Formats: sequence, structure tokens, C-alpha cells
Amino acid sequence: MHHSTDHGFRRQSSKSMSTNTTTFRSSSFVSDRISELPNNIINEILMRLPQKDAIRTSILSTKWRCKWLAVPQLVFDYPCNYKLSPTEKNKLAIAVYQALLLHHGPLIKFSFSVSDLDHNNSSDINHWLHFLSKNGIEDFCLRIWTGERHKLPYHFYSFQQLRLLNLYNCVFKPPSTFRGFEKLVKLELRNVVFAAERFGIFISNCPLLEELTLENCPHFFCLRLSSPNLKYLSFHGSFDSVNFKNTPVLQVVSISLNGMAEIAKYFKDRKTSNLVEIASSIPAIQDLAIENYFLKFLAMGGVHNRLMKTLHHLRILHLSGICFEKIEEVSCALCLIRSSPNLENLTIKALRETNAVMKPVVEHLRVEDFLDCSLDRLKIVKMQLIGGGQTELELMKCLLATSKRLEKLEIWPIQEKTFNRGFQILKELIRFRRASANAEILYLDPELGK
Repeated sequence: MHHSTDHGFRRQSSKSMSTNTTTFRSSSFVSDRISELPNNIINEILMRLPQKDAIRTSILSTKWRCKWLAVPQLVFDYPCNYKLSPTEKNKLAIAVYQALLLHHGPLIKFSFSVSDLDHNNSSDINHWLHFLSKNGIEDFCLRIWTGERHKLPYHFYSFQQLRLLNLYNCVFKPPSTFRGFEKLVKLELRNVVFAAERFGIFISNCPLLEELTLENCPHFFCLRLSSPNLKYLSFHGSFDSVNFKNTPVLQVVSISLNGMAEIAKYFKDRKTSNLVEIASSIPAIQDLAIENYFLKFLAMGGVHNRLMKTLHHLRILHLSGICFEKIEEVSCALCLIRSSPNLENLTIKALRETNAVMKPVVEHLRVEDFLDCSLDRLKIVKMQLIGGGQTELELMKCLLATSKRLEKLEIWPIQEKTFNRGFQILKELIRFRRASANAEILYLDPELGK
């Protein structure tokens, strides 16, 4: 019995081994399906890999040895918190030189991000830019996270095929003969120094520009825009004046103004309303975010109950930094709300200021003044850093009484240990009349994590 069982086991083991061997041999002849894909698909795969991983594919086989060199992009990006040693910087520079020299085929995108530079690195970048100026680059990104700004050489301004440009911590000073990038669609400048007085001319010579981001760019005096195709604008920094001269299709605007000292001087003798002037220049606006001191800027020159030109397309309005004790700021906010009949999402973030007179502001806020205001599409209201002041409560009262489709009112109180008005706020809100039977009031207490 034992012999028979052992014989049967050996016979099965032999069969299993035979089967496994046969399977292994047949799989060795299966073709490499990825290698047989068309070159354009392989390029798409390699473009989605980090540059190091794309280069590593060269060891897969002889077929893959040079495939990464035909990918139409070179991306050498290190995050801002990744500090390279001098040795690592040298190795990186060598790798970029080798990639540029060995690359064949069209090169559409080049991206280089590094923590900081030394003198040798700056020279290397200028050499790379000279090489790239002959390749018809369409997408260019250069980000130097810290340290001295890199001054772009003159041959950079010959990149006339550019469609996307992203610069961080650079000096943008083109020659007098430079007119702009005629094919540019998206421009991002952060911590970039440029000739501010010529910026408007530069933008007007980028006729296809659709997206513009400016963040903490020093020496900026006038935000003057004449851009017929501009759809998106994000500005964070300082300026003395602003002029939307030709922006008929501008849909998304986010402006955060850092200070008011110079602006106050500029507008000392001016009587024209900033709000009226700017709102009339952005007729297609759909999403408007006003941050920090920009609301104060808009309030200069006085405001009316409603704009002369209704903002029919505005769906999202974000007002950050409103002092409910300042009548001019509250009036400006109310004017924007009343002039936006199709508003769906409203966020108001309060700013606490001391030694302010509240009574005139409260008298300016009455439900009766809102009854002729059409807020039939308003669904979401968020009130942030709320302290339970009378003016804040009156505004919530007006919104609840006139928003027929309101779904949610979120209240985020100030996060201070001395704040103890949460119960009083809820008690007042329960008493307010609601035009929408479905309106839900949420008091999001940070102490409770709700």
C-alpha cells in the first residue's frame, strides 16, 4: 500500500513539474505587448512617469534604451523643501546637459525646479535656455524656490512658440524690442521682478492669453489689463491702481491685496467709485473672490445700493476681510450681493477691528431694503469668523428672509477662548423668519469639531 501510494505521488509530482515547465517555456515566447505599442502611446506613458523613472526604462531591453530620449518633455522638478547638496547639484546639472544633448525629436516641454542656486547653476540654466531657444518650446517652467532671483537672459524672450509659462523667483526684464509671446495661453509669475510700467503692454501683446496668475511680485504699481481672451485672473500682492481695460470674457477673478498705504495716497482726491468702475469692466464674471484689503479698495469713491450694470453671470462670491463695523465695507458687500440676482454660493469672512462705531452700520441693514433684491438662486451661505455682533446677525436675518431656495447657512465662529456667544447666536437665528422651508442652519463649533 505504501509503495503504491508513493508511486502515485511521484507520478503526480512529475506531471505537475512537466506542466509547469511547459507553461514556463510557452510564456518565454509571449511578445512584449508594451514594446509593440505605437511610439505616441509609449511617449504618453513615459510622460506620466517621473523623469528618473522614465530614464530607468532604458535598462529594460535594447528596444527601450533610447525611448525616453524621444519623449517631447524633460522634467527635473524637486519640491521646495528638498535641499540639494553641492555634489547633488552638479550631478543634476550633468544629467540635464546629457538629456538635452542626447534628446532627439521635438521637445515641447521643459521644467526645472530646485531649492536654490549658486553662480555655476545660473550659468548652466542660461546655457540650457540657449539650447532650448532652438527647439520650439511650448511649455516652460523655471522655479527657484529660495535665494537670489535668476535673471532671464535675452535669448529666453525668443521663445515665440510658448503656450504655457511658469516662473518663480526670477527677474523678467525683456529687451526693448520684445513685444510679447503671441501664442501664450497661460502665464504664472510668482515672486518675479519685472518692469511694472511695461507689464500692461506685455499682456496686451499676448492676444491668446486665457489664464494669468500673479503672486507676490514686487515693484508692482498698476494692474492694467487689456486682454480680450482672458478668462481667469489670480492676483496676490500689492498695487497702487487697477484697470481692466478690455476683459470682456473674464469669468474667474481672485484678488488679494496686501496693503492700502500707497492706494490711499493715489485715491485721495478721486471721486469715481472703484466698485462701479471695475464691475462694469468684467461683464462675464462668474466667480469672484475678494481677499484682504481689496474690499476696502473697492469701497473707495463711494457705493450705491445696486450697480448700474447687473452681474447676471455671477454665481460664486467670496468676500474675505470685511469689517462689519465699517459702513463703507458693509455697503460695498451689500451692493455686490444685491447686484447679483443669480448668485448661488456666498462666503463672507469677517475681520475684527476695535474702536469702531456700530450703530450706523446696523441701521443700514434692514430686511425691508432686501425685499426688492432677487436672491432666488442662492443655495449656500458661509459666514466665517463670526463674533455674534448685531451687524452680522442682521445680515444673516436679511439673507434668510429673502433667499427662497436657500439650502444651508453655515456659521463658523471666531476661535477665541473668551468667545461665549454661541448659544446667543443660535437663539437669535431660530427667531428669524426663513423664506426657504428647506434652509438648514449649521453652527460649526471648532471646540466640538462640528
